[in-house]
Amino acid sequence: MSARKVINRRVRYETEYAASKAEGHPFFPYAMFHDTVINLIIVLMIIGMAVLWHATAGPINSAHPTGQNGWLGALYEQKANPAVQSTEPRPEWYFLFLFELLRIFKTPAELILATIIIPTIWMVLLIAWPFLDRGRDRRLSRRPWGVALGLSVPAVLIALTIAGSIAPGVVGGSNVSANAQINALPGAALIVNNGCTTCHQFPTGGAPGPGANLSNGSPRFGTDQKAIQAWVSHGANAAGTGMPAFGTTNSPTQIAQIAQVIASLKTNKVEPLQ
Repeated sequence: MSARKVINRRVRYETEYAASKAEGHPFFPYAMFHDTVINLIIVLMIIGMAVLWHATAGPINSAHPTGQNGWLGALYEQKANPAVQSTEPRPEWYFLFLFELLRIFKTPAELILATIIIPTIWMVLLIAWPFLDRGRDRRLSRRPWGVALGLSVPAVLIALTIAGSIAPGVVGGSNVSANAQINALPGAALIVNNGCTTCHQFPTGGAPGPGANLSNGSPRFGTDQKAIQAWVSHGANAAGTGMPAFGTTNSPTQIAQIAQVIASLKTNKVEPLQ
């Protein structure tokens, strides 16, 4: 009975295919013409939206420092401030999988693996899928390898995209610690404003390097605030670590406040200011 069903299905398919081939239209030029018309409509829609956006929105001026919203948003937004070092750059959602790959492969030698080799392998697998899975049976249960290949690649891309969207970045605000009392210290805001989170890891985020990991305070000086002050002010720069001499841009009081926070991270409680 099953063999008869397969034969009947094959005969029905060949009959429909022969009828379509005899009565239908060839791919060229009919299908290409339809695709060209649809693409042209989409391009005209984008142009129309751009013209509408520009015509209905206003620029930044003294009366409208953040721009004037039109039907499709403001014409211009606030300019980037290069003095702010605590921004958290994130790509668009469709590049989040690459963003996550760059977080996994951190060393410069591995960058080509994360940005070129792995995405190329995925694209080749997707392109080669129809040529690898050439079975005539359309039931998924009879095509395990083709189904596995077809589902694994988008599953990995979706997983990397989700991981990239929730990945920790640089510290936002002055939350350098999970301890609210430490975050309330003036030095916490100074750490963020001076861009320390772009080189150092903190309990709530930051960068994995090249600076020392400060998740548990200073691994070199512990709670010795005087030593931390000297190191942050000029010692690290003099030692050739590449760390700026923050004593030239911060007052001694501010350096002391930064040292207080770093010492407090060691004990996870507010240490007295020294």
